[in-house]
Amino acid sequence: MILKSTYQLFYSCLFLFFGLGFTLPLFAQEEIQENSFYREDQFYIGVSFVALVSDQLAFNPRGISRHFQWGLIRDIPLSEDGQFAAGIGLGMSFERYNTNVVRKENFNSNLSYSISTDPNYPPFFFSIQSLELPLSIRWRNSSTTDYSFWRIYGGIALQWNYRLKAKTENLSFSVAEDLKNLGATAHLSFGYNTWNFYLAYKLTPFFNPKSFSDPALTFDISPIKIGLIFYLL
Repeated sequence: MILKSTYQLFYSCLFLFFGLGFTLPLFAQEEIQENSFYREDQFYIGVSFVALVSDQLAFNPRGISRHFQWGLIRDIPLSEDGQFAAGIGLGMSFERYNTNVVRKENFNSNLSYSISTDPNYPPFFFSIQSLELPLSIRWRNSSTTDYSFWRIYGGIALQWNYRLKAKTENLSFSVAEDLKNLGATAHLSFGYNTWNFYLAYKLTPFFNPKSFSDPALTFDISPIKIGLIFYLL
């Protein structure tokens, strides 16, 4: 019941944000034409390495964790020269985390997550596929005739993690009940023309609290994404 309500809330927000994003420019169409506003509607593609940090000293990422994203952004000008704007988008992301986490399920179905201190223990992989709703404030020194420009974009991305899997050397299984299905990430991108640096930090918890049979042994993982994002007009 709670999961169903959560999905309904997500879809309501999605409808609201896109309704505003696509109707406000229509109502302001005459003003946009009079003031020579312009929009930088864009497709984006990004790839990042993921640095995993934890509140546990024994936590140790195994190998390279990575992140891939793509989507589109609707531009909403906020200034007459078009250099300040808001952005609202829709996209998808794919993440893979390599960790030394141990997952155990007892006979009474109680879950237990812990961290292995054995350097020879095989890696434990988390695989996450998400639908994202990026919201941003955007600055660029572009114009209606200059398409190569500096930019700084920052904001948050709301996420619905619709596919949550884990994998060991011999087994792959769902962890949809173990991890948070909804989340938010703060992001910043800056650069010139198509090439831009990308930074992101997860704002919401990674694990569900119920993933730990002993509340005294709970811990969390915070992904920090560092990479490149390409904006295509």
